Amino acid sequence: MIDGGLRVLFHKNLKGLHWQAVETGGTGLGIPDSNFAGDGVEGWVEFKKTSTMAVGLSGPQVGWIESRLRHGGRVFVAVRHQTTAGPRKGPASDALWLYPGSEARNLLVHGLRSQNRLGYWPGPPVKWNWSEIRALLLS
Repeated sequence: MIDGGLRVLFHKNLKGLHWQAVETGGTGLGIPDSNFAGDGVEGWVEFKKTSTMAVGLSGPQVGWIESRLRHGGRVFVAVRHQTTAGPRKGPASDALWLYPGSEARNLLVHGLRSQNRLGYWPGPPVKWNWSEIRALLLS
């Protein structure tokens, strides 16, 4: 899974939000994976999975996010950092990193080293603070 299962996890665990998965093969370049609405707020989330510090955002994705932000939209990038254990890799890890869309260009250049994240939740998804994640998306 290119998104590390994040789309399914967000749709399932963030209660009270209306989610729409977006498949953009013929629609447009760079559109995020999911649109959400709840409590009078609407936004977009781009989901990524990585096993390194790099985040695989594309130029068109960054461009779409920046354009939407300039027009008053709300966009987030959720990244699942997931690795298996190994002699060179160290211990296995699984964590969620959440960034505001305004960090998209920094994520493209610096990956998870980008400093302005909204939140970080280590451990498997069952340990992620879903109520905190929901509040961040809607704040």
